[in-house]
Amino acid sequence: MSARDAIAETYKTFENAFHRGDAEAISRIYTEDAEWFPPQAPPIRGRHNIAGVWKSIVGQGGNYIRVETGEVQENGGWAYEVGRFEASAPGGAVLNSGKYIVIWKQQPNGEWKTHRDIFNWNIPPSA
Repeated sequence: MSARDAIAETYKTFENAFHRGDAEAISRIYTEDAEWFPPQAPPIRGRHNIAGVWKSIVGQGGNYIRVETGEVQENGGWAYEVGRFEASAPGGAVLNSGKYIVIWKQQPNGEWKTHRDIFNWNIPPSA
């Protein structure tokens, strides 16, 4: 499976887990030694720590997130991806949106996982 196809499948899993509030499922898309670079915060290092931050973001679930993959470039067991996302409340109100760059690393079993993740977001004034 190409990196692009694997990334698309991973984001389906991510979007469903986000809606359910399942931070553990979200964290499984990351490598054990992943680093997440949220805006205006120190890097979050390691899958376990990333799961803790996701738990504070998704809470009990109910909100939606849509990820739109743009560019994907694959080279051996590495790929980078550029895309956009939008999070919304159950009624459809946009909570935030933004853009990101992710570096993916192919695992020995062939699975692609997020190794480095950096993003920024825009929060609407009414949110």
